[in-house]
Amino acid sequence: MSETLLVVLVLLACPIGMGLMMWYMGRYMHQNKPQKPADTRADYAAQSAEAVRLQAEIDQLKAARRDAAGQSRPAAPPGDDPSAP
Repeated sequence: MSETLLVVLVLLACPIGMGLMMWYMGRYMHQNKPQKPADTRADYAAQSAEAVRLQAEIDQLKAARRDAAGQSRPAAPPGDDPSAP
């Protein structure tokens, strides 16, 4: 009899433990819901302004790279142009 009771308890331990964990996590998740942002328009405006600023910075860096690449090439002597006839 005690052996049968032990087997039944072992078999029920997993589903009961799983149910308790689900119940506890459900309680915890309902208590700690993230709050909605107060003003999504302000967030959108801030993100748009940041995107414009970053795009301007990218354009500035690309222009600086083009200028640096143009200045770093040595000028070819007049007679060394292979494309000239």
